[in-house]
Amino acid sequence: MELTESIKEKSEVIAISLVTYQFQLRPDEWSRYGKKGIDASLRDARYLLDYLYEAVVANEPQILIRYTLWADELFKGLNLPENTMLETLECLKVIIAKEYSYLQPISNQYIDQAIDALRQNQKLTQPVLSSSMLSMQAKAYIDMLLNGDRHEALKLIEQLSNQGVSVKDIYLDIFQPAQYQIGQLWLKNEISVAKEHYCTAVTQQAMSLLYPKVFTTERKGLTFVAACVGNELHEIGVRMVADFFEMDGWDTYYLGANTPADSIIKAANERHADLVGLSIALPIHRSLLRSVIEQIKPQLPPKTKIIIGGYALNQSSVNVEWFGAHAYAPNALKAVEVGNSFAA
Repeated sequence: MELTESIKEKSEVIAISLVTYQFQLRPDEWSRYGKKGIDASLRDARYLLDYLYEAVVANEPQILIRYTLWADELFKGLNLPENTMLETLECLKVIIAKEYSYLQPISNQYIDQAIDALRQNQKLTQPVLSSSMLSMQAKAYIDMLLNGDRHEALKLIEQLSNQGVSVKDIYLDIFQPAQYQIGQLWLKNEISVAKEHYCTAVTQQAMSLLYPKVFTTERKGLTFVAACVGNELHEIGVRMVADFFEMDGWDTYYLGANTPADSIIKAANERHADLVGLSIALPIHRSLLRSVIEQIKPQLPPKTKIIIGGYALNQSSVNVEWFGAHAYAPNALKAVEVGNSFAA
């Protein structure tokens, strides 16, 4: 464990050494990016080391491999020099060998597997979205988002609702595919961060249009508190989960993104929560999720259970006991099912 923590403790100096070494290898090619290029490379190196740390802590090579494949695709979309990600990993091995050789026994096996994945030209496996009766409407909704037609997108959702399409179907068959598609376009550098944020904001507004129907279910007398931990800003997923609990008759308290442990503890106690749901979208927040649970668990009401989920956890195996939670759910429907089983 001490060696593992050294990766985190030394991450900044390793990142600086890594970027310096990479720029020295091909100065003519990298100098054209200037200071912005150096700053961006340092940011990416920090991310790489964060993912390496989480992979080692969890003994899950896929955490680093998936990040590596994702970054490789992103770098290609940005037209960076060919094999930038592969070169970065190879340079990282050199830096560790020269300056931090004591880390090699734990770091090299993970880095080598990521290098192999790139050399084998592996691709990220993405969730398969099931076809539905709303597939045409989903495509139209996505096109409206990308064209900046916010009013038309909202009108479409309102029309579907008025025609009797259930809120759950709109969430699962329109909002969920839209978020997935928008994320993929951003990954391939086909849309900007600003466009991705715009599309997300419109979907959040569309969700609010449906709230009059979300809050009509007969109450069960059960309470669900939901939050994202760390500096998570990808909050639509956990917000959808909270809405599914609401539609099932639970009283829900959605605390939003980047919620500190103290706020979760306060809300859970004030609301006498039966269930607390915590979500992370980025794998680099796995250890933080575990830490938050360690902080809040002793201070929750005795009856309160903790359920975890989010995109980051859906990409690898989940050891619920390691996190200190009571259960894990891969989606909103399963989360409600688990919550009801606890309350039975």
